[in-house]
Amino acid sequence: MDTRPAILCIVGALFGRPFLMEAKRQGWRVYLLTEEKYLKEAWPRESIDDIFAVPDLYDEKVVRNVVCYLARTIKFDKMVGLGEFDIEVAAALREHLRMPGMGETTARYFRDKLAMRMKAQEEGIPVPEFTRILNYEEIRQYLATTQGPWMLKPRMGASAFKITKLYNGDELWPKLEQLGDRQTSYLLERFISGDLYHVDALVSDGKVVFASCSKYGVPMFDLNTSGGIFTSRMLERGSEDEKALQEINKKVIKAFGMKWGCTHIEYIKGEDGTFYFLEAGARVGGARIPDIIWRSTGLCLWHEWAKIELLQKGEKYKLPKIEKNYGGGIFTLARQEHPDMGSYDDPEVTWVQQKKHYAGLILKSAASERIEELLALYYPRFAQDFLAHVPMQEMA
Repeated sequence: MDTRPAILCIVGALFGRPFLMEAKRQGWRVYLLTEEKYLKEAWPRESIDDIFAVPDLYDEKVVRNVVCYLARTIKFDKMVGLGEFDIEVAAALREHLRMPGMGETTARYFRDKLAMRMKAQEEGIPVPEFTRILNYEEIRQYLATTQGPWMLKPRMGASAFKITKLYNGDELWPKLEQLGDRQTSYLLERFISGDLYHVDALVSDGKVVFASCSKYGVPMFDLNTSGGIFTSRMLERGSEDEKALQEINKKVIKAFGMKWGCTHIEYIKGEDGTFYFLEAGARVGGARIPDIIWRSTGLCLWHEWAKIELLQKGEKYKLPKIEKNYGGGIFTLARQEHPDMGSYDDPEVTWVQQKKHYAGLILKSAASERIEELLALYYPRFAQDFLAHVPMQEMA
């Protein structure tokens, strides 16, 4: 009988391969649950003991029955959802099987935009003024007392898809009419103009053991609606903005009850200089963000997340030694099937995208100013050399 501990990884797309590989390196039996349409993807099969698939990963009853059936012969010690939408699937299964890890209440704070805003507000963390879509008189009062524009957002959505920007309160009511019974799955919040930031952190025993603070270029909402070029760069350590983000990020993680795992949390710095909480994910970020961190610091968020999740009782997590470099990245959909990146040959270029109809690269430097300088130089060149004028999809 195989007595090695077993983990069931749940993911609805080809995502989280490094996590699977690290779990196997840690000596665990690794099982994967995905959807049938992803069975032929390039999974690291040498690191997976078995793969199971269902037609729809978000059919709660079917998934629960399948996992319970598997549990008759496989003793799962851990379950983890690797992607944005998989968090709630894993949480529901843990609740039903009474397994350790994040339950549905805590998971809601990392999936439901209304729940996370209400909790942040309760804890005194600045958030844009918002209202639930429920009572119409409450909504009218909100519109009358809050200055627009406003953002109509799906509570459980990922990325910036299905978000609508409203410039006049009268625009809201036809939108709600179109949504019908689905409207309570949305919220309305004041649009705040400012720079967008993200903090990517590791949490062990309720404490933030690593956090990298970065700044986006063009927000994902603008990229998804009008197209453009995605950029991100790490902030200078010890700078005023970096220290402020580290502090608010710790408050958010504590408020939401995260004990173990990885988080990707976004903030906006308003024109008043205040950092406002926007949304949180209990996962590794997308859009090549973990690759930027890895190339600049040597720390792989996927590997470290796996190590934290797989700690045995009594074990303590130890953060590996980290390089003190800075990183940045620039990515766009390209007009060309195979973009020629040969002219982007500065020594700071540490990785180049190799994907059809994509142009992108990652930068590494000992100076944050050099990363910013190169991104400023590359942005107009990318626009001229590659940019395809169609909305971008979120890059995995």
